[in-house]
Amino acid sequence: MYVLFALLIGYAFGCIQNGYFLSKKVAGIDVRDYGSGGAGMTNVTRVLGFRWGVIVLFADIAKAVLAFLLATALLNCRCGDCLHPGLYAGLGVILGHNFPFYLRFRGGKGVASTIGLMFALDWRVALIIAGIMIVTILVVRYISVASLLMSLLIPVGMAVFGHSWQVVAVTSALGALAWFMHRGNIMRLIRGNEDKFMSKKKLAYTAPPLDSNDPAPSEPNENKSLEIEHAGEQYARYPIRTHIITNEDTLDTAFLPHLAPHVRDGDFVFISERAVACTQSRAIKLIDIKPRKLAITLSKYVQKTPAGIGLGIPETMEMALRECGTPRILFAAAISVIGKLFRRRGWFYIVAGAKARGIDGPCDNTIPPYNEYVVLAPDKPAKAAIYLSQKLGVPVSIVDANDLGMNQMGTSHPRIKEAFYAAILRDNPLGQSGEQTPCGIIRKVSAKQTTQPTPAEQSVEEQKPN
Repeated sequence: MYVLFALLIGYAFGCIQNGYFLSKKVAGIDVRDYGSGGAGMTNVTRVLGFRWGVIVLFADIAKAVLAFLLATALLNCRCGDCLHPGLYAGLGVILGHNFPFYLRFRGGKGVASTIGLMFALDWRVALIIAGIMIVTILVVRYISVASLLMSLLIPVGMAVFGHSWQVVAVTSALGALAWFMHRGNIMRLIRGNEDKFMSKKKLAYTAPPLDSNDPAPSEPNENKSLEIEHAGEQYARYPIRTHIITNEDTLDTAFLPHLAPHVRDGDFVFISERAVACTQSRAIKLIDIKPRKLAITLSKYVQKTPAGIGLGIPETMEMALRECGTPRILFAAAISVIGKLFRRRGWFYIVAGAKARGIDGPCDNTIPPYNEYVVLAPDKPAKAAIYLSQKLGVPVSIVDANDLGMNQMGTSHPRIKEAFYAAILRDNPLGQSGEQTPCGIIRKVSAKQTTQPTPAEQSVEEQKPN
């Protein structure tokens, strides 16, 4: 029975997803939407930087050690003086880290927590294997190779230092689990496209060369300014005209031919979320949507704004009910009523979430054929941003912008804050009518002397698609 209790204690500790919570706090993102899709130290380092990766490393090590000590203290009286309660608690930590129930069982790979368990079991084995891992990383520069080697050496080291068969058996099982969790890395190693530690990826799309005297990529849209000042810096926002994007387009055909000839090092690309959604078959004809009575009723109470129709027609409200779920929309509606009592607006969309905010309906100035469509929020916008960033070689952000403000739906480089894009795009330079410019380029054109770096000067790392 103590085994079950120890596993439960460990699983509770393991479910503390340090990488997930830290990425939410630091960058407002789910780190699992980036890089390798994990929530552990390696992916946090790749996405947020070395400093945050080190914090996650020690936090994940610590939770394994704490679970080991707690289980040993609570359960040793029932099984004698041995390491077994802590051993099974450590197993539980790694299971909780890899498969957290509240994150749909998508966590990390358990490497850091395994290191923590190893130190708790026998610091001698831990120091030897940690040294081997460090040397391996420095030589081959693959963290995955070092992790797989560690999983093989731990049970061997435990056996050599005279630990019981249970310790050897459990650590062997953890080794097998590590190989299972690294199956994607193994395939990339075989194919030769696994990411090396602290290395930059080569670009998959090469833009035509640009001369320093090339003219500006485009003129500003009507009634919009080309330049804007932010934090003592002057930036140009070049709207890029494209063909009318349909569901027959892909991210490559819709954006790369129009953006790549103009992109330079140091640029920032921003793309309308509506255009991205159209490449994902997320545009639905009005005649194909059959609103239920609830959608018709709720749509009557949506406040109309100059920025767009939003959920103010039955068809868009129906799609919100489908996308977000009826309970959530009803709860959001109830919260909005409370907000109005306090003269607070926007509570509905805060509760309903990004999927509801991203639904666009047809307006008088909507470009055909989308004047007869409802366009949903894009699917996995962060993944789309990362993909395009890899192709173009510059940071990309998928934005939902209108004349009232901007929301960042997904970004390739989380360390460039949403506030930076919001400040640069606050006057909606892409326009809101028939400009046919669903994407644009941000470029610094002049700078004042300052000792403080701006958000645009922060170092950024290349991301890989999920």
